[in-house]
Amino acid sequence: MPPVMFLAIVGIAGLAGYRLLSAMSRNARSSTRKAEATANVRDLGNLEWDEAAGVYKPRVKREN
Repeated sequence: MPPVMFLAIVGIAGLAGYRLLSAMSRNARSSTRKAEATANVRDLGNLEWDEAAGVYKPRVKREN
């Protein structure tokens, strides 16, 4: 009888752990979706290479 009780306890603990990890995963995915939805995305337009800085920067509009 003790092996059956041990297996029952292990099974219940495993189920509880699975439910906990599942809830944590759902919460993390929900937080990620909210963050992506509220992210401030800017359109920088055309970029040009800045040799001095070594990065791409927004193109400066030049008026003739």
